[in-house]
Parts: sequence; structure tokens; C-alpha cells
Amino acid sequence: MKKTVIFFTLILVAFTSSVGLAQSKFNISERAKKREGSRWTLGEWLAQKDRNKLMDQWLWLNSPDPYEFSLLGANTNYKKKLSTSENEYTITSLEASAYAHIFGLSVEYDKRGDENENDLTGLFNLRLLGSSIQSSALTIHYGQRTRTFSGLDPMSVTRNQFYQISLQIYLGRYFGFNGHHRTYLPFTDSYFGEITGTQVQAGVFLEFEFLRIFGTYFKDTQKNSNPTTPPPEIPREGLKTGLQFFF
Repeated sequence: MKKTVIFFTLILVAFTSSVGLAQSKFNISERAKKREGSRWTLGEWLAQKDRNKLMDQWLWLNSPDPYEFSLLGANTNYKKKLSTSENEYTITSLEASAYAHIFGLSVEYDKRGDENENDLTGLFNLRLLGSSIQSSALTIHYGQRTRTFSGLDPMSVTRNQFYQISLQIYLGRYFGFNGHHRTYLPFTDSYFGEITGTQVQAGVFLEFEFLRIFGTYFKDTQKNSNPTTPPPEIPREGLKTGLQFFF
């Protein structure tokens, strides 16, 4: 009887050891498989490097050109409203812009031949939202307008710095609206005194690939502090129509 008990005890110990060893082998195997799955090799690194090169090449071939250009020509038929009169005039406008990614430079030229005045404006542009000049975008600007009054004797030249915010929204693939609000900072002139003002534009456009046709409401207001010479406020308000080309 005693021998039988010892025999079954040895069998139980052997069985328990076998189960423990099997579990240990199973856990070791699982851990090894996990390590194998996260293993990094030189061959895999070289293959991933080649795939990255192909992806970079594809992105370079298919991404938009970071350099963008546009040319604009327009006429503005406007009314100049003073306290004693209201006259109609025309502005001839030219504009050129160049962008590199989100940064841009623009030059504007407005000629008011009937009033013997012209504006030359330079802007630095920073596009906060939007992928290109032909996409929905929010842009801020800082620049300077040099306004020449050649009809005065002597001729007067004013230089107002300004800040501006512009918004462009595409409502469809070929149709949208845009506009801007510009605030001129003070400049002191011997004839006008301290000059400030604002400019507002808002309009719609139709686009055919690289060509845009637009119509825009235009209002430019010049405010003067000298009460003895010109009117204290010179508003110009009208409709601006033209073409814009993108490159």
C-alpha cells in the first residue's frame, strides 16, 4: 500500500511538471513571436527608404507648383461725391502678383486721368488659409499706397501705409465671390493735413481655367484733417469690372 501511494505521488509530480514546462514553453514561444514581429533589420530599412523616395517623387510630381503668378486689368466707373457736387469718373487699373507657397508680393497701379491723380501700391501678402491663389482663401496684407495729385500746384504726393484682410470663397467649381477691407494709416501732408481712409471691395467672379471675369463693388474714402483746403472726406464709389489671368 505504501509503495502504491509513492508511485501515484511520483506520477502526479511528473504530470504537474510536464504541464508547467509546456506552459513555460508556450509563453516563451509567444514572447519570441512578438519580438520577431517588431524586429528591425537592415534589409527592411533599405526597402522602406526606397518606398519613401518613391512617395516623395510622386508628391513632387503631383503637388501644386509653389510659384504662382497673376495679372489683372480692370476699369472702374465711379462717382465722386462732394458736399456741393457729384461727378462720374473712370479708373484704369493694373495689378500683378507673385506667390511662393503662402507668401506673396503684389503691385497695383490705378490711374484717374480725369482727376489728374494716380495710385501706386505695393503689398506683402500672407495666406493664412487656402492652398493657392485659385482656391478658397483667407489672406492678410501690409503695404503702402503712394498717391500722386498732379493736378495740384505744387504737385502733392502722399504715402499711406495700410493693412488689409482679403477673403475668397468658391461657391462652385467655376464661380465664387471675394472681397477685401483696407485701412489706411495716417500720413501728414502740407496741403491735406493728416490723411487717413478706407477701401472696400466685394464682388463675384466666373473662372475658366486660367481666366477669371469679375465684377466688384468698389468704395474708396479719403479723410483729410485740414478744414480750409479740400473737403474733409472724399468718397469714390462705383463698379469695377475686368479680367484676371493666372500662371
